[in-house]
Amino acid sequence: MPTERQRSDELELDLERYELRQGEDVLRLERIPMELLILLTKKKDQLVDRQEIIEKLWGKDVFLDTEQGINTAIRKIRLVLHDDPEQPRFVHTVVGKGYRFVGPITLVGNGEAQSKPTSVEPSSQTVDSIADRPNAWTVATVLVGFVICVGAVLTLYSPASRNRFFSRAQKPQIHTLAVLPLANLSGNPEQEYFADGMTDALITELGKLDGPRVISRQSVIQYKGSKKSLQEIAQELNVDALLEGAVGRSGDRVGITIRLAQVSPEQQLWAQEYDRSIRDVLSLQDEIARTVIDEIRTKLTPDERTRLSSAPPVNPEAHDDYLRGRYLLGLAVTHNSKLDKRQYTELDIQAAIGHFKHAIEDDTTYASAYAGLADAYILLGHPVWGGHSPKGTLSDAKAAARRALELNPSLAEAHFSLAQTLEYDWNWSEAEKEYRLALNLNPNYADAHLEYGRLVQALGRNDEAMTQMNYAMELDPFGIKTRIVVAYVTYASRQYNLAVEQFQRLGDDWGMIWAYREKKMYPEAIAAWERWKASHPLQYRDPHPLATMAGVYALDGKKREAEELIDDLKETARHRYVSGFFFAEAYVGLGQGDQAVTWLEHAYEEHDQWMVFVNSYPGLDRLRSEPRFEALLRRMNFPQ
Repeated sequence: MPTERQRSDELELDLERYELRQGEDVLRLERIPMELLILLTKKKDQLVDRQEIIEKLWGKDVFLDTEQGINTAIRKIRLVLHDDPEQPRFVHTVVGKGYRFVGPITLVGNGEAQSKPTSVEPSSQTVDSIADRPNAWTVATVLVGFVICVGAVLTLYSPASRNRFFSRAQKPQIHTLAVLPLANLSGNPEQEYFADGMTDALITELGKLDGPRVISRQSVIQYKGSKKSLQEIAQELNVDALLEGAVGRSGDRVGITIRLAQVSPEQQLWAQEYDRSIRDVLSLQDEIARTVIDEIRTKLTPDERTRLSSAPPVNPEAHDDYLRGRYLLGLAVTHNSKLDKRQYTELDIQAAIGHFKHAIEDDTTYASAYAGLADAYILLGHPVWGGHSPKGTLSDAKAAARRALELNPSLAEAHFSLAQTLEYDWNWSEAEKEYRLALNLNPNYADAHLEYGRLVQALGRNDEAMTQMNYAMELDPFGIKTRIVVAYVTYASRQYNLAVEQFQRLGDDWGMIWAYREKKMYPEAIAAWERWKASHPLQYRDPHPLATMAGVYALDGKKREAEELIDDLKETARHRYVSGFFFAEAYVGLGQGDQAVTWLEHAYEEHDQWMVFVNSYPGLDRLRSEPRFEALLRRMNFPQ
């Protein structure tokens, strides 16, 4: 029942359907602007200060640049309402304080569906998480076992309970969804890659739709094997519904149990079991995604139907190699500032390349395998992860990405890979076009939001960069990679105090070295280095830390220590590729600008990935008045 009505012929805000309407038209607003509009309209004619907005929309322990987030949300509200900020009819700004909504609007509903999930104590009829049930599976009995598992799920409910859960007068209001890591029914740890791959695939398929918002893998992976209740997980992720299940493979068959549960009101929306040939696994992923959407949405748009079109059969061996390759890439680039990974990063990348090549040999039309191969080559040429000359790996990556798109022009991952290779050719406009295509095909692609944000910042568009960071944080609230990238974008936008706070929250001493350096707090930077070095005994002799600290020591007047590290850097360069960008960073600290630019020119010729940030990286600010440096930026086609 509506709790509030105000007579108006202009606008109607339906809190239950989470819709802003004008007549028969639905006015599109993203989640943050919509929640801000709801907050303002519920307090119509009252001043809502910025601190209250921050706490209601992001929480007290906020990580993002919320000032920019509020400004962006207000701008989007005004845009959709055609509200002139100079002569506002709806939203009045109280300078230095906050905002007041004054326009005519009708509020409908009590808004329970759009708010954060409330705490619901598990009832005796609540189904335990599939992943938490006793595991009695073996490889030989996977398919028999998963049928028993589904039967156990259904018998936990009385007929009356099932009717209560499955009888719904209308579609549930699901605005945010998380796919929990699928349990590995085989009981064999070596099969984890298969369960993880299926989880990723479902997240990707559901992410192709404009709604609901789908939480990224990086944030849900922490719940693998978790004993937390669904209500606890939903509250932590701030989602309305959870998709959970289990998967097992035996020979050429794959068995999946899957269940969709709404959190508040607590109810099961759908449950199903599948037994399919492994050749049909791609179409099965599409089918599950379509069924989930059918349960929570009235209909798919034509574009969405195209994105979820039935996939062709896949060679089982090719798909297995593809999943193994993706699993290894995930190991290679785990973004955790506290993790010392040098012992296996490059080996993982090389092994992943082998798996993707085997997949392509088994199925030359498998577009996803080409996209995976492109990503692996990009990482192999990364100065930190792979350490190979990017000039050689770039052409291989670009060829693989283009081949993937020839086979499947709707593959968001291939557009994402191609965008990165175009960046390293300094083709900014085409790179931006490919990032946008990737995000159009998969609006919930957290990594694409991150990398697109880094690109536009490299081009000097800091506001747009932070908008993309905000999107990424909504999709990946707990992912360490996302938080680190957001902190570095904050640093690169010269907000050093905020960056220090963000790095401190992450426990990222490496990030603090950079931020302290720009604040000319060199003793603090060196102290952060000592902490990082102690926790990363396998990485502290790598080129990047050697170069950065050579520059810091030089800026602090410790020339001898700086030159010793540069000598170590040169010795390393005799055995492996070392980015000229790193040498430049060291020579900037010594005040040898001409030498620094010479090394940057070498990096330019190598198409070094770090050169994307040469125009925005604060560590090179002391070069900006150098004529050769300015000429280099012009050669790279940076906007003037």
